[in-house]
Amino acid sequence: MPIGFPNVSGGLVVSTIEQRTDWSVEYNQKLAQTAEKAGFDYALSQIRFTAGYGADNQHESVSFSQALLHATTKLKVLAAILPGPWSPAVVAKQIATIDHISKGRIGINVVSGWFKGEFTAIGEPWLEHDERYRRSHEFIEALKGIWTQDNFTFRGDFIGFNNYTLSPKPVQKPHPEIFQAVARVRPAITPQVCRTGTSRTAIRPRISSCKLTISRPRPPL
Repeated sequence: MPIGFPNVSGGLVVSTIEQRTDWSVEYNQKLAQTAEKAGFDYALSQIRFTAGYGADNQHESVSFSQALLHATTKLKVLAAILPGPWSPAVVAKQIATIDHISKGRIGINVVSGWFKGEFTAIGEPWLEHDERYRRSHEFIEALKGIWTQDNFTFRGDFIGFNNYTLSPKPVQKPHPEIFQAVARVRPAITPQVCRTGTSRTAIRPRISSCKLTISRPRPPL
């Protein structure tokens, strides 16, 4: 069962009501420990580069995920990754290293981006909707190749590699788990999403497991 963490101020809640969450490392580490104790399997660190929806402060997701992993022993943490600001070479190296440090408890959630102002503010090109998802498709294909192959070569419209070998490879085999956030994907793009992200078929057993977990009595926190 997954839980999201407010590593940005306000937790990205679309509301004018004052929020009681805290974006600090210490607060989120306590939340992670509580979630682990309550039986949660996954935690998600959000990614934002600029303010929006009250998120005046934003922690970077990969570094923040390390802090949550350091405070827990079983919880798997998913770091939200935004293609464009991140290159697959950097992400592959970061996550492989964290996978060794955490003994296989790191994963990623690839988001394609929706906030044009954020990209403009940090000097990143803004792609149209379908192009952003095509780039995410290539991004995930590249990550899988880097994590599983030596002398990896890839030729895409957005991403390219030439005989690249990552060493050490991640602990998790074949590679750390990859999730993909999807919104309003057109039919022409859907097959790419299903091939690269964690498909509905793959996550169906987890959904069933979550339903069973939710139905069980819970110890007091």
